[in-house]
Amino acid sequence: MRTLVLLVVFGLVSTSLLVLPSAAASAPFDADVGLDPGHSYVDVGAVGGGLREFELNLETALRVKALLEARGFSVRLTHSDTNPVSAMSHPDWVEMVRIEQEARIAAVGRVRCYVSINYNGLSNPSFSGTETYYNPDSFGERSYRLAEALQRNMVSSLWKAGYQALDRGVKSDLLAGKPYGHFFSLRGPQPSATVEGLFLTNPSDAAALWREEVRQAIPQAYSRGISEFLAGDTPGAAA
Repeated sequence: MRTLVLLVVFGLVSTSLLVLPSAAASAPFDADVGLDPGHSYVDVGAVGGGLREFELNLETALRVKALLEARGFSVRLTHSDTNPVSAMSHPDWVEMVRIEQEARIAAVGRVRCYVSINYNGLSNPSFSGTETYYNPDSFGERSYRLAEALQRNMVSSLWKAGYQALDRGVKSDLLAGKPYGHFFSLRGPQPSATVEGLFLTNPSDAAALWREEVRQAIPQAYSRGISEFLAGDTPGAAA
């Protein structure tokens, strides 16, 4: 059986009609979750304690994907290796970041939520702990609930694993002080959050990340937080 579907894009009704199998009409999302392992070998991210962020992000994302799929969720990664998604050749750094992040959002298709997996780093090694960012101007209330569930589960999971990480809380991404305002990764067409697991530049945080129980506690926190959000979220709810 074939069904005529009227497209509605960003609140505007299109006059175009697509002919799709009826099964597709009951599956409006490409996946439940889009996971973004932050950075790549081109922009390595934070470095400290013998760890490089882009490698750790990917390892964490693969573990999160497996845990979510075991719970019955469908998951798409923005990339499954250490390569960037775009060419990252633009001479302007901000424009290069924008293009890369938009390519990552596009890579996962239409998902119920989008989570960027990161670890932190600062020149001051005294900073430690975990924090989560959301964009209040993009699916504000829903993005906050996603961020809150991730942050709460992250701190709880780390403490249960024996590492008393500092809870730095849920924050608006504008507080990060980026020159371009809201994170490009948090401007997509779905509720989204960016998690900074621990500081690679803090000796205690970095040492903890060499422990397998901590390396697994972090993916478990992502899995629980995302699952909790999806269980209480209504697809199609207002932004």
